[in-house]
Amino acid sequence: MQKLDLHEDDLDSRAREVLREIIMQHVATGEAISSRSLARSGRFRLSPASLRNVMADLEDLGYLQQPHTSAGRVPTDRGYRFFIDNLMRSRALSSREREAIDDQVRNANEIDEVLQSTSRLLSDLSDQVGVVFMPTLLQFAIRSMDFVLVAENKIMCIIVGTNGVVVNKVVESHDTFTREELEKISRYITVEYSGMTLDAIRRRLIRMTEEQNDEVLQKTISLGIVAVNDVAPVEHELYVEGATSMLMKPEYADAASMRKTMLALQERGKLIALLNSCLTEDALQIIIGSETDFTQVHNFSIVARRYGSHAPLGMVGIIGPMRMEYARMAPLVDYLSRALSRKIEEEEEQQQ
Repeated sequence: MQKLDLHEDDLDSRAREVLREIIMQHVATGEAISSRSLARSGRFRLSPASLRNVMADLEDLGYLQQPHTSAGRVPTDRGYRFFIDNLMRSRALSSREREAIDDQVRNANEIDEVLQSTSRLLSDLSDQVGVVFMPTLLQFAIRSMDFVLVAENKIMCIIVGTNGVVVNKVVESHDTFTREELEKISRYITVEYSGMTLDAIRRRLIRMTEEQNDEVLQKTISLGIVAVNDVAPVEHELYVEGATSMLMKPEYADAASMRKTMLALQERGKLIALLNSCLTEDALQIIIGSETDFTQVHNFSIVARRYGSHAPLGMVGIIGPMRMEYARMAPLVDYLSRALSRKIEEEEEQQQ
């Protein structure tokens, strides 16, 4: 990712206010903004002619551009970046939004249920595309693995990582287990495999199926393989919700843009690679248009933040057009990331 290089000293206070107002109006209307509409806003004690001069300077500096069919101006990638870094005033979430996020995260139990419902909630609250990413857990090293019977042939697998992260998953088994058997299996796997990654455990268990004839041990091996396969699929987990909301935006109204947008959201590999590269950064990240290949090609922006308590587990974010209400999207993503991290931390404390 190559963040656009800007210099705060490029713009004086008047140019900053003009740029901010143009972006705010453009985000709200989707239209190119003229000097006349700026003058009518009542925010400036300048004539339309004076405002046109400021707009021309902003265009020369690369913060605005003029669409072919309009006398007005629209922000460039550079303009949006300057706005986000220097001019944006993030708004506080409403109590309704906070409650919706807290309820959704609190009431989900399994990790995949939490992630899918989170991406859907992000889309609903933002009217953009909600995305949640979790890298494969194959390299997740375990401290303990416990099995709890929750229903006939349904077993809760609780894995505590060496980093303190807790992952829960209900798995289905063709074998029947008593609670006592599950306790013994939990102790066996924890003692034998503590400190090993799920990938190494899976490979060890698969080898053991060829070597062991003991029926009890075979049941242990079988349950262990099922649990690891369900908890740590080979593929990364990526949940994308709300693609149709993107198609309602004016930017993607024509058939060609609509098709291009739908295809872009299906490019899982490129999106996963981008989100994976963001895991090293703890703070909220806003990626605009030309700053990455993925966002540049499709004229997207991404607002994202990683989640996890002691260690990053994945990313939550919003994908939308560059004409996005960043001041509202940023606190939404930030709050949801923190809510997910709190839930993970609470589960870790319960297992200690």
